[in-house]
Amino acid sequence: MSIASATFLFLFLPIALGVYFLLPQSRNLLFRNLFLIAVSLSFYAWGEPVFILLLTAMIILTWLLGKMADGRQNTRAGNFAVFLVVVMNVGVLLSFAKLKFILDCLGILSGEKISFPLMSLPIGMSFFAFHSISYVVDIYRGQCKTAPKLLDAALYLSVFFKMLQGPIIPYHEFEPQIVCRKTHLDDFSSGIWRFAVGFCKKMMIASNLALPVKLIFSSDFTALSSADAWLGCAIFLIMMYFDFSGYSDMAIGLAKIFGFKMPENFNYPYISTSIGEYWRRWHITLCAWFRDYLYFPIVLGPSVSFRKFLLRHHVSDQTAKTMQNIFVPSCVWLVTALWHGTNWNYTIWGLVNSCAMIVEPHIKSFRNKRVNSLIRWVGVMLILLLTVPLICTDSFAQAALCFKAMFAGTGNVAISASVRWYLKGFELILLVGAAGCFPVLPLIKQKMYPVNNTRLQTLWNWTEGLLLMAAVVLSLGCLFKTGTVTFMYQQ
Repeated sequence: MSIASATFLFLFLPIALGVYFLLPQSRNLLFRNLFLIAVSLSFYAWGEPVFILLLTAMIILTWLLGKMADGRQNTRAGNFAVFLVVVMNVGVLLSFAKLKFILDCLGILSGEKISFPLMSLPIGMSFFAFHSISYVVDIYRGQCKTAPKLLDAALYLSVFFKMLQGPIIPYHEFEPQIVCRKTHLDDFSSGIWRFAVGFCKKMMIASNLALPVKLIFSSDFTALSSADAWLGCAIFLIMMYFDFSGYSDMAIGLAKIFGFKMPENFNYPYISTSIGEYWRRWHITLCAWFRDYLYFPIVLGPSVSFRKFLLRHHVSDQTAKTMQNIFVPSCVWLVTALWHGTNWNYTIWGLVNSCAMIVEPHIKSFRNKRVNSLIRWVGVMLILLLTVPLICTDSFAQAALCFKAMFAGTGNVAISASVRWYLKGFELILLVGAAGCFPVLPLIKQKMYPVNNTRLQTLWNWTEGLLLMAAVVLSLGCLFKTGTVTFMYQQ
């Protein structure tokens, strides 16, 4: 089930909210937590009934492995618990979406094509894996104690509003909210507001821009001009931002409605002046997870062994340090690329990001800060645009044709008549989307409506509320017209 569907908005969510707030708010929130677990499992079973047993089994195993790791840091039992939770989750992911890529690699090495019956990855399983691993690792590191009840772990792992695409919240941050949370009217209203903003982002901008993006990238690349190809990549970046950030806003809003606090997930990534900054602003909790549970372990473990190995083989200390600095981000981005996609395009995408982050610190800066920021911002946007063909196409051959169109095209630098036809009726949406990728509204509010002017603040709030209500009505119209919509990375 999608959280941007009529079934969810007008059936599932109202019933869930009504029953949730009718239940007694006991001292330890037992009844409400039990109900939320039942709601979350029902939400999952609605779309993936076959895999509900798999999800339940993984919740139980994660809780048991957490008990095994509790208080056993740097012991054989603790290390084995961490090893098992990683193997369990990675094994499930590999058994579904990632198996085809592995078989293709083995086929290239062996010279024979290897075939095997494949199944699609159950929705939400990738983000379940992130939470499952972080749960056991947090306990192993001593950042928190194991959940005293299986129900507490089940609530953390399966609560429906963060199941599909996050935000990812570590267990040590979520744990206090299991037994102590209150829903105030301000939180409830701000949660509805945030959910509505995310819903409008998805329906009015992301879903509408998906059509011209699909038409451009499914067309004959040899018939596209350079302007067509670059414009298609730019529209895709806008659509992708509003799709991902729209879901995050909806998830954070739902969490507030039920009394939970979730971390922010996007912070205007397209204003970044470096690729490193971009990834600190884009899907913040996902990047933080890779930092805390992949980057730091590699830095403290394999990279140290790698450097010692080089030194033992008479490599100079400076060269070993340089190779170590290349080794760490390369490993992290290889894993990140394999998680994001199951073809060679994403491997190249990871390589591009890795190289950019390695090279960036060595690029000299201009003395003029504004000129320096502008040039670096242009560089970041250029890299993002150049990686779009790797994301939008199914094979490197198709991506290569798109690159050819970007730099050669039909010889015409103007936008072709066919692409202008694709964009007919989407001009205003595209303009609003492009502006919304940058902090335009916050800057306007800051400049024109100072906090100490109560009258102007009230006028702004009323105007903002009326515009949002109008946007919700239009978004509902889009929903009824198109039916259930899914998000780009609903897995």
